[in-house]
Formats: sequence, structure tokens, C-alpha cells
Amino acid sequence: IVVFDIDDTLIQADSSFIKVGKYVNGDRHNKIYLSSEEFAHDPDVKEHKDWFDFAEFQNPQKVVQSIVHGTPILKNLRILDAYINAGYEFCFLTARGCEDAVKYAIQTVIKHKDSEGILKDIKPYFNKDLSAAINDSNKGYVGKSDAERKSNVLKELCSKFDYVVFVDDDPKNVALARSMKLKNLTVIKAWTNK
Repeated sequence: IVVFDIDDTLIQADSSFIKVGKYVNGDRHNKIYLSSEEFAHDPDVKEHKDWFDFAEFQNPQKVVQSIVHGTPILKNLRILDAYINAGYEFCFLTARGCEDAVKYAIQTVIKHKDSEGILKDIKPYFNKDLSAAINDSNKGYVGKSDAERKSNVLKELCSKFDYVVFVDDDPKNVALARSMKLKNLTVIKAWTNK
């Protein structure tokens, strides 16, 4: 199975649909909204996690729209195509919530280019049951951080498949997955549009 992160790996999400709330200096009455990119570089993230509000990431309609209107990252989609053409199933592993909404959006927007260059529906190759949105509050994924929850899902997948390929853009996720040293896990650092 080939396992892809979504944001900044399969797609560059449309941040006009979904934002991270930030309480300025922790003041609950003074909230601004950040794009995912702004959040990733915000200096307060490490010291003040409680200043951030991710409520929009739990809104299924906003989640779907941010993915459906996102920009596919073609270099990574070529990696996906190559693995599907080699007989692999596909699933996603994302730090998002709203797992069912993400499943719907992915099968709507992602296409597969077969070995003859023809775009086809991803559904026949998409294993929705093994896909995971690790911050879905209804699912109960185990781990103290996103990277740890992702690594736990990867361990489970490695117990079910002879070959697991994981593609992610986040250096923390890539490093932790590689540090597990699972013999049947290949970890690929995704291309980014940055």
C-alpha cells in the first residue's frame, strides 16, 4: 500500500476555506485567523499551543472545500501514479480531522494517470477503510503528537502489508517514520510547492 499525507503533499489546500484561529497574546476576546502557511511559521506555536483554535478543521464542509479547491502537487501525484501502476493500493494519512469528509474530498479530486497517460477515477485503488485523519475527534487515534499518531498508524499498516510506502512533506513525520526502522516501510520526503 502507498500512504500519502494530504496537505502540501497531494494538494496545496485552498486556505481561503479553512483557517487557524489565534488568540492574540492569549486574549480570548482578540482572535485573528491564519492560513496554514502562516500557522506553520508562527513563533508562538511551540510555546503557546493553547492560543490556537482549530475549530474550522472540524467543519466537514470547510474541510471538503479546502481540498476540492486545492491545487494538486503534480510531482507527488506522479509518485502516486507510479505506485498504483505497480499494483499498490492507496490510502491517506493526514493530521486533519473530519475523516469521512476527507475521504469524500479525496475521491472527488484525486485522479490516477494510468501507464498509457489516461486519467482515471482513483476509487478502484483507494482503500478508504485504511485511510486515517488522525485528529478526527470521533476516531481516537493514539499518540501525544501528530507525528506519533501517524507513526502508530504506519506500524499498524506495516503489520497488514508486505510493503508500505509513506509519502509526507513534514520533516518531523518523515524523521519519526524513518526512525522506526520497519523493514517493510519505505519513507519518501514529498516534493513541495514552496
